[in-house]
Parts: sequence; C-alpha cells; structure tokens
Amino acid sequence: MKLVFYLLVFLLVFFSADLAKAQSDSELILELKQKLQSTTSDEEVVGLLNDIAWEYYYQDFDSAMHFANRALAMAEEMESVYWKSVSLEMKAILMELSGRFEEAIALYLEVIPLRQEVGGEGLENTYNNMAALFQNQENYELSLIYFKKSLEIEESRKNEAGIAACLINLGISYKNLNQLDTAGVLFQEANKISEAIQDSILIVHSSLSLGDFYGKKSQLDSARFHYEKARKLGLASKDYNSVGVALQGLGTLEQVEGRLGRALEYLNQAEEYLDRVKSFLGLSNLYYRKAQILKDDGKPEQANEYFEKHITLNDSLRTMEILRLTADMEQKYESERKERQITELELQAAERELAARANRTRLGTLAIIALLLLLLGGFYAYRYKTQRRNALILGEKNRAIQVALQDKEVLLREIHHRVKNNLQVVSSLLSIQGREIEDAKALEAVKESQNRVKSMALIHQYLYGENDLKSINMQEYVSQLSQNLFDTYRLDRDLVTLHLEVEPIHLDVDTAVPVGIILNELITNSLKYAFPEGETGNLQVKFLEKEDLLILQVKDDGVGKKASQNSGTNFGMKLIKAFQHKLGASITIETEDGYSVTCTIGKYKRIWVENIAS
Repeated sequence: MKLVFYLLVFLLVFFSADLAKAQSDSELILELKQKLQSTTSDEEVVGLLNDIAWEYYYQDFDSAMHFANRALAMAEEMESVYWKSVSLEMKAILMELSGRFEEAIALYLEVIPLRQEVGGEGLENTYNNMAALFQNQENYELSLIYFKKSLEIEESRKNEAGIAACLINLGISYKNLNQLDTAGVLFQEANKISEAIQDSILIVHSSLSLGDFYGKKSQLDSARFHYEKARKLGLASKDYNSVGVALQGLGTLEQVEGRLGRALEYLNQAEEYLDRVKSFLGLSNLYYRKAQILKDDGKPEQANEYFEKHITLNDSLRTMEILRLTADMEQKYESERKERQITELELQAAERELAARANRTRLGTLAIIALLLLLLGGFYAYRYKTQRRNALILGEKNRAIQVALQDKEVLLREIHHRVKNNLQVVSSLLSIQGREIEDAKALEAVKESQNRVKSMALIHQYLYGENDLKSINMQEYVSQLSQNLFDTYRLDRDLVTLHLEVEPIHLDVDTAVPVGIILNELITNSLKYAFPEGETGNLQVKFLEKEDLLILQVKDDGVGKKASQNSGTNFGMKLIKAFQHKLGASITIETEDGYSVTCTIGKYKRIWVENIAS
C-alpha cells in the first residue's frame, strides 16, 4: 500500500495516467470478498474491508466509501486505535482522490494523534499522504514540512526504500520552488540509494527526476543518459507511463539542440505509450510540445492541429474535474429533491381532491333544492363533515409546507456550520504552520491571520447556533470577540480593564463580517501596543447607532502616539481602509490621552428584532 502512495505523488508531477480510468480489478475484488467471507479474525476483516475500498475506487466510488465506512465502524466497535487510524486514512485518501481536499485534510488531522497514540506506526505514510495532497494543490511550502516529517521517521527506522521515495518527493517540491541545486542533490542521493537496493521502480523515478533536473540546468548529455536509463528500465518492468515520460524528455532535448525531426520521432513514440495508459495530462503536454516543434519546422497546419488537440484535451480535463467535484453535491441533494417532488405531488393531489369535492357539493345542492326543507338538517350535517374534512386536508398541507420550511432552515444552518468548520480547518492549518516558524514577525503575522479567521468563524457559529438565521446580535458578538482577543494575548484582567458600551443592534451578515474584522484589528492593535508589560489601563469599545449612522469606537489610555507609529502603516490598518468603501465609512484617529479610532459607518443593513422571526 505504501508503494502505491509514493507512486501517486510521482505520477501527479510527471503526467500521471488518469486516476479515474477503469482498472481490470474485478477478479481481485472477488478474491478479496471471498477471503472476507472465510476469515474469522476481526483485524483481518478490517484490513480486507480497507483493501476492497481501495480497489473499488477505480470502478465505483460509492462502493469504495461503503467498505471504508464499514471498516471504520468495525474498528470503533473493536476499540482498536490502530485500525481506526488506518480506516480514517483510507477515507481521507478516497476524499483526496475525489477532489474533496478540505475533508481529506480534516481526516488526516484526526489520524495523526491516533498514529502517535500507538507509537507512531504508519505515521510516515500519513505525513507522506498529507504532503502529497499539498503538493498536488501546489502548496509546496506545506508539502516540504510533511515530507520532512516522513523522512525523519524513515531515517530513524533505516528504511532505505522509504528514504529514497521521500528524497524524490522533497526534490520535486524544491524543484517547483525553483531551488534546483537543492533538488538535484536530493535526486542524486535518491538514485544512489535506489541503485544500492536494486529497486527498479525507484530507479526509474529517480532517473526521470534527474533527467528533468539536468535538462533544466542545460546539461543535456547527463539528462539524455538518465532519460535513456529510465526508458530501458520502464520497458523491462512494463511501466509504460514512465516510458512515455522518458521519451517525451528525450524529444525535448532534441528540440533544444535543433534536431526537430529527431524530436518528433521521440514524441511520436511517447504518444503511443501515453495513449496506451490513457495519460490524458501527459498527452495534453505532449500535443503542446509537438505543436511548437511543427511550428518551428515550418508546418503551421500540422502545428495548429496538435494545438487544437491540446486545447480540446485541456477543456476535457477541466470538465472532468468540475463534474467530479459536483457529483457528490448532486448525489447528496438528489434524495432531498425527490422528497420535495413527492410532497408537491401529494399537495397537488389534495388540491384536486378539494376541487372535486367542491364540485360534488354544488351538484348535490342543485339536486336537492326542492327537498331543502325536508333535508335541511341532513344538509347542514353533510356540510359540516365536508368542511371539517377540508380543514384537515388544509392542515396537512400547511404542515407539509412547514416541514419544507424547516428543511430549508436546517440546510441553511448546515451551510453556516460547514463554513464555520472550514474556517476552523484554516485556523488549525495556520496554527500547525505557526509551530514550524521561528521568525517572531512571521509568527505574529500568522497569529493575527488566525484571529481574523476566528472572528469570521464566530459570526457563522452564531448563525447556525441561534434561532436567528438572518442577523448577528452585535452586543453578544462584540462581547465574545473582545473576550477571545483578551484570552489570545493573555492580558492580566487586573491590569487592563475592558469597558463595553454596545447597543443590542442586529446586523445582516454582509455588514457584520467587515465590522467584525475592523473591530478585531482595532482591539488587537490596542492589546499589542498600548499597554507594555506590567502597565495598567483601560480599553473602551463603543458600538451604537446615531442619526442613521453606526458609530464604532475603540479607545485606550495607553502609550498613545507610540502605538500609532506601530499601527498606522501595518497590514491591519490597510485592511480597515480596504473596507471603507464597502461600508461607506470615515475613520478618525486621535492620539491625545491614549489612542482612539472612530469609524462612522453609513452603508449598513440593520434588521429589527420584530422582523427576525418572519
């Protein structure tokens, strides 16, 4: 399984075969299912369920998730920390391969402490998988952090194959960060280890990496040597994707040296192998390269043909990605849509029944008009029953409508809940990255960014946690935000006193978010600069409405002008000024007897309490 993870990382960088292509694994899945029926060991069952989930991904994602969920449920029932970590990581891999990166990151963050709890078994795989995810998202700085963590574990266990694979992955990230010399050293070391242990797959991958490195350094003979080596070993092991990549590299070298005919011969061979494994990304890059060569060779019509192939394939890849990302959302809401359709059909049937009964009532009235006096009592009894029945039907209809409204409210709460969770994931990632930062200024910037994310997450927390889905109670929000910032900067409440003068004003989300960010910056500025260590003082926050204007004031009696020197040019003040146009705000700064910033806001939407429930 671990080798598959390393291969995944490499193929993503070197024009991998389409991960969604069909695999001839049906026999393997049947074999695994037969083993599942015959085994009696709980641990073997969980392992087989995870293996089936992995194999099913290429054919049926829903089935893959089904078996992964079964494995997780059984691991939890067994109370096995190890197998719970394995099953959670399988779900994370499936989420990652289906493009649901945020959910994959959240699952990986759950796996890490579980791996540590069982002595770190498998932790190198988890770090490697997280790094591969960040590398795939072109976040190479974060990928380096986790590849290095994986490498430390592999080195402590003296696993040479794992060390070589980590070195290749690190080199790819450094290469994409344009640190070619560092990348070259890592590729050479990986190649040396791969040769020593005679691991043909790692030899091919490290040779391809070196070919790419030497090509970028214009050392064409060395590049050609490693590409040829990768091509021969790839053919021997039937790794046709690597063969295609190597041939494409050789063609590029010929193009650089001006031998266009020879370059086209290599690219034509590469196209054959990449098409055999359906490496659409690799073919897209190859078409673009052939178009360039044909254009330089004076063949514009053929060049245009391959350029159009390149554009068409790129469009198809983007379409496939969009379809993959939206498929889960469509599936999620399909059942809800069907339920709404059933409800609507039932309501329509009820309305038709009401209309039919009304018609029958009118015909009956005409038929018995001559017998009105004799049947008057019976008529009123019949009419009473009819009205009561109609009232019951209308009541059912109203209840159905109420249920639909409640479903909508639940959906809105779920959206706010997910936004809050996503912001918390961002905050957690900032916190994780902050642990690796030694520079004090950089660490402070990360900390401030984390506070800004938390101020936005607090708004969505209020929205899904309260009965009110339309507005934010600023009195509660300002109080909570202020207390959070005091806790963050760990100020002694006996030294610095917080005074809040906030009216119970309800604002819509579009107004509350920028106001919350501005308030976060102003309070942060005072807590950081106004009260040097050991000094006492007061921090006053006002928020009120006056003559159709919102007045937001943050004032302290601290060091005054010294604080203004820090705050006037920093990112926080620039952020505040960026929201001036959106809020129609004016900003007044006073530095006498402390430091005071007053924002007068003209563009805002207040929601009155009597309208909130409507």
